Amino acid sequence: MLTIEDIKGGKPFEIVPKIDVPDLGRGVLSVDRFGEFVKAVRDSAVIIPEARIDNALKSYEKDISRLSLVLDVGPGRDATGQKLAPPESTAEVKTNTLYMREMVTKVIIHEDAIEDNIEGKAFEQKIVTLLGEGISYVLEKYYLHGDTSSSDPLLKMSDGWLKLAGEKLTESDVDPEAEDWPMNLFDTMIESLPTPYRNNLPNMKFYVTWDIYRAYRDALKGRETGLGDQALTGANSVLYNGRPVQYVPALEALNDGKSRALFVVPTQLVYGFWRNIKVVPDYDAEMRLTKYVASLRTDNHYEDEEGAVSATITF
Repeated sequence: MLTIEDIKGGKPFEIVPKIDVPDLGRGVLSVDRFGEFVKAVRDSAVIIPEARIDNALKSYEKDISRLSLVLDVGPGRDATGQKLAPPESTAEVKTNTLYMREMVTKVIIHEDAIEDNIEGKAFEQKIVTLLGEGISYVLEKYYLHGDTSSSDPLLKMSDGWLKLAGEKLTESDVDPEAEDWPMNLFDTMIESLPTPYRNNLPNMKFYVTWDIYRAYRDALKGRETGLGDQALTGANSVLYNGRPVQYVPALEALNDGKSRALFVVPTQLVYGFWRNIKVVPDYDAEMRLTKYVASLRTDNHYEDEEGAVSATITF
């Protein structure tokens, strides 16, 4: 049973796929409260605030379209000086789709746990903010590790960013026991990018598990360079070839001992919420507590997954 003290202690709510809850049709969040919920989710996560959000969607489906223009360039004149027509060029439209999948969560708050007797709109705002903060970690886990072949009832609802990445690496592609680990991982991820997407390198970022992050910081500490000093002091971002290296706790959420990394332009990661997020209170007068059941719809994908590289490494 979760209480307000659990939330203050940083424990995330448990999210499950949609179940039948009586009277779930009541309690739709207002526009302002919806914005507060989304802000709380974004402020409490690592990747989510850097990803692109399609917000307050009015449909259960949302297309993410991208236009790929392939230009063929030819000479303007032939050997005799005669003008030549330009070669044909093609435009290709590719579409990924967000399918709003329903999830529910519940929090139980005891009356004596509310220290300042928050009432009215202030209390509503507090509940919405706590819900957003509480589920941000689980949402990030879902967005990253979703896998329709998973035995986890939440994760199996859709495929996540790691599985959807255009290039996927394992220990057969990079040796985690090598002396230059994890730099060899970073190099392999860069080299795995299709050539056209290397134009995006200045905007790309490495998201990694703690063991990869720590190993790279340890490697930097041995260098008599500015990066080595930075690794020792913890100042600013840790960089590899100019690209930020960011630790993401949710990458470790499966607790299977595997090292994971994602190399991507953050804004190529897309997620969205359906506009109707419902929070329904169920007051238990005898026990002097209230159960708040929240229902939401969300999904995630890429704008262009071909420009993303994920790695799942078993030691």
